[in-house]
Amino acid sequence: MKEALKKAAVSSPKLVDVAQYAGVSPATVSRVLNNTAPVHESTRERVRAAIAALGYQHPLSMSDTRIADGTIALLITDILNPFFPEIVRGVEDEAESGGFMLLLCNTSEDPLREKKALQALSERHVDGIIACASRIPTEDLIALHERNNTPLVVINRRLHRPDIPCIVVDLEDATYRSAQHLLNLNHTRLAYLSGLESSESSRARRHGIETALAEVGLTLPPEMCPSSFPSIEGGFQAVSALLTLPEDRRPTAIIAYNDIMAFGALHALRTHGLHVPDDISVVGCDGLLMAAHCNPPLTTIDQPKYTMGRLAMQTLRQILNNQQSLMGGYTLMESHLIIRESSGPCPHK
Repeated sequence: MKEALKKAAVSSPKLVDVAQYAGVSPATVSRVLNNTAPVHESTRERVRAAIAALGYQHPLSMSDTRIADGTIALLITDILNPFFPEIVRGVEDEAESGGFMLLLCNTSEDPLREKKALQALSERHVDGIIACASRIPTEDLIALHERNNTPLVVINRRLHRPDIPCIVVDLEDATYRSAQHLLNLNHTRLAYLSGLESSESSRARRHGIETALAEVGLTLPPEMCPSSFPSIEGGFQAVSALLTLPEDRRPTAIIAYNDIMAFGALHALRTHGLHVPDDISVVGCDGLLMAAHCNPPLTTIDQPKYTMGRLAMQTLRQILNNQQSLMGGYTLMESHLIIRESSGPCPHK
């Protein structure tokens, strides 16, 4: 192994190569380089010998703006959205087991913050990036990957690039199954709380619903797809808009873009004196822990959030440790429809 790494010295060895050669973690190499924590002298000597043998060049001098070596950046869309903590925990647990530090970049659904985060990561050295941010433009993520040849793994979106691994749930199939569940309960007027229409994942969810409806000769009219911010407030506003429709055109069942929009939908229906599921059924998509404890408990699509985070970091570690080439393609994760009390038979109207 060491002979192979010596041969790689001419091709810009990375910090993980030094760690592998010295038999230590990337974080230990970072501590030696930056003198940020005590390291036993014999270990320091092994790291220095590995640096010399491989011809490793420290990419940036230490400064106030420096990001430490052995660091993985994780981009998420909104830290306040309870969908993300389980993903973060999965990434974090796997990163820690490999001796990596995690840098969390929260963009708060703000395009300006997204640009600042991408710019900062392009200017500072990180060993790899995991992106779980569905609304960052695809071209911006690809540019970040190409600018420094930084390994990139993406969660829950498809970049359509053969060299970028994507860990995804088939969201189109998920909402197809949600719609089928409601159709089997004799619902024919379905609505979809679409979140932001610019989101690729929102369009995939909508297509799944439309496919299920088309199979039984039904459609999803535009007025049944209110667009709003994918939050509790957005769900409340979208359902309030649906309830302005004439009673004979209102939906008898709602599929929400995500669980937190479904929570807002439940609140709006209670506010307007409607009962779930006696008057109208509601289905979410995420499988948040709190979905089982809302009133009524929410029918939802459970996504394997922790597993996706852990697998994304495992994939990145394999790339960094040269155990596999920069491979792309999709790793498709299973999702499950969890039927609870928020969905029931269509009321006779």
